[in-house]
Amino acid sequence: MYSDKCRGRRQRLFCTLCGREIPVGAEYWFCNGGSVCGACLPDLARRELAPCREIRGEERVR
Repeated sequence: MYSDKCRGRRQRLFCTLCGREIPVGAEYWFCNGGSVCGACLPDLARRELAPCREIRGEERVR
């Protein structure tokens, strides 16, 4: 049974990458079980797209 004190209370949400709290009303991304703030979005994109990365002139032959 839940206590009346817990009703309506919001849990704090933290960015998985930087550890900062994501405030209510802030935009964030939930990906692969982690929550990521807007400041860390470029880092998340680099990590997720790393397998697609190429260097011009050093492309892999497929």
